[in-house]
Amino acid sequence: MSLHQKHGLRLTLIIIATSLFFIGNIQRVAIPGAIFDLLQNDFSVDASKVTLLGAIFCYVYAFTQLIVGPLVDKFGGFRVMAMGGIIFALGSIIFPHSEHLLGLYLSRALLGFGAATFYLSTIREVKKYAKDKNFSLAVSYILFAGYCGGILANAPFVSLTHQVGWRNALYLLGFTTLFLAILFIIVFIVFKPVHIEKETHFSLSAFREVLSKKENLYLYVFGSTNYGLYYVLQTVIGKKFLEDFCYFGVDQAAIILSVMAIISALAGTLTAFVSAKCLNNRRAIIFRIFGILSFLSVLSVLLLITFDIHSKIIALIFFIPSYIGSISPILILALHMLNRYEIGATAVSIQNFSYFIMVGTLGMVSGMLMNVFEPVRRGANLVYQNESYMLVYGLFLIFSIIQVYFGFKIVDKNKS
Repeated sequence: MSLHQKHGLRLTLIIIATSLFFIGNIQRVAIPGAIFDLLQNDFSVDASKVTLLGAIFCYVYAFTQLIVGPLVDKFGGFRVMAMGGIIFALGSIIFPHSEHLLGLYLSRALLGFGAATFYLSTIREVKKYAKDKNFSLAVSYILFAGYCGGILANAPFVSLTHQVGWRNALYLLGFTTLFLAILFIIVFIVFKPVHIEKETHFSLSAFREVLSKKENLYLYVFGSTNYGLYYVLQTVIGKKFLEDFCYFGVDQAAIILSVMAIISALAGTLTAFVSAKCLNNRRAIIFRIFGILSFLSVLSVLLLITFDIHSKIIALIFFIPSYIGSISPILILALHMLNRYEIGATAVSIQNFSYFIMVGTLGMVSGMLMNVFEPVRRGANLVYQNESYMLVYGLFLIFSIIQVYFGFKIVDKNKS
């Protein structure tokens, strides 16, 4: 096989991997957020059981990161993703086929496990061929393509469910996933990936090395709170809140969340460009500004809820966490600058672990807080009152303060 053919196959694998990452984001965002009311009505459950669908995905995704990181360091991204793609496809088909909550929860666990292999595997393969100065931009392009799934997971997906039902919409997504997973394996077999890293061994020492650096810990706490506050809105309660408190219609709320996803997709690339080209790869100033903006956006919404101001301006405020929540490209660069290449995937895996532990926890606790006060029925749907959302945003405010604190602890630093 010629070098040109080898490069062509490698590019094909990266494109398929990015496509699976794209679908992974549809699954992650659409459930439960985009079909919250449909699931609640079809299965006759309260908010906590619906938000648990998101929490299970995030918890399994998070803990799987700790396994996937060392696996990617050892075996390479393509090998790990070949396994993850099939598991993800299986979960994609089980979910719409399920008639009981247990089946839904099992499928979300499989989806979380499979999806956890996509991000790290793709980033690792890109890292092999991208120079440090271009790496954050390269990552931002992958994230942009993947996060476009979040755009389709709201207004377009909601529109599709109106036409064919949520089960058929997810069946379509599931069988598309299965096709891509099989195609990936075929190309992977033809590609014949390079040898396994024999010098890399499974050990807790890599985790100890990463976690022993306080600079890494600052990045993890800041990044997880920043991402968690955005992603819980995007995937769990944002659409429901816009419908209940701001009186947006289902389709209007879905469009707003799609716009949020568009902003997030563009923001990662723009922020990486500003950091690389305008700030000479300085990142600390960006973290500090974003922390302050996050706090102000949460405080603004909390005040509007407290004073019972049902303003549609909240939709515009939602765009702030959408923009500042997309900082993974420069966070990943910061981690690679702080840690040895040999443990780079492990460092990023811990970051992803912290992200989705935070999303899962905030999502689950938000569902519990929403149930503290009894919802009222408006037509076919349950509507949660101001007091419920005040509790949720009070929790968000605490975490936004933590985010600001750790944002100011971060300084720009290279490998040591």
